[in-house]
Amino acid sequence: MPATLPPPPQPLFTPAARFDAATALRRGRWTAIAVAGAHILALWALLQSEGVRESVRELAPVIVRLVATERPAPAPAPRPQPLPSPPRPVQPPAPLLAPPELPAIQLPPAEPAPALLPQPPQPTQPTQAPARAEPAASAAAPPAQPAPPPPARKQLPTTALRYLVEPPVELPRASRRAGEQGTVWLRVVVSAQGLPLQVSVQRSSGHARLDEQALWALRQARFQPYTEDGRALEVEAVAVIEYVLD
Repeated sequence: MPATLPPPPQPLFTPAARFDAATALRRGRWTAIAVAGAHILALWALLQSEGVRESVRELAPVIVRLVATERPAPAPAPRPQPLPSPPRPVQPPAPLLAPPELPAIQLPPAEPAPALLPQPPQPTQPTQAPARAEPAASAAAPPAQPAPPPPARKQLPTTALRYLVEPPVELPRASRRAGEQGTVWLRVVVSAQGLPLQVSVQRSSGHARLDEQALWALRQARFQPYTEDGRALEVEAVAVIEYVLD
């Protein structure tokens, strides 16, 4: 019986298998390229967000530069000061020479003073008696009489006042906005010429602005002089000014 031979070994890579391997390799390469492109595209899209940009800026490396500081220049050495010169010796002053002695001069003897003769006594003059003080004036000047007090002003009722120029009464704007209104009673002293001499508030309206406007307005007014027996008098009266909202 003839011996059987083993079947021939199969090739490890057939042409078809080699074609499939090359195709798979090319496909894997393109797949890797596509995946890398997708990652790059996704990263670019993330970088378009403002929050991601801020995070990247915060994580960016910080570059530190070391700057060499300039050393201060050494201070100059102090200059040696010159030694003080020794004091000069003080020479004692030269002794003063004594003045030469002068010869003595003999003076002639003094003549004796003449004797004083007694003078005759001078006649004494009679002393005058001191002048008598003049007697005080018998008739003393009479004491000055005090000036008579000024006559009291005549008090007039409110209705007795006559205006030649009416007081310019006007409600202030601030009082109008605040809703202020009221009546002001004013005491006025009118001169003999019809001028307001003194103006004061006797009864307030309760609002300072209205009182001030009333005082100003009455000072601008002019009155008809009050007369009695043909003589103009200074009088005092009460004027009433009313402020009412329209």
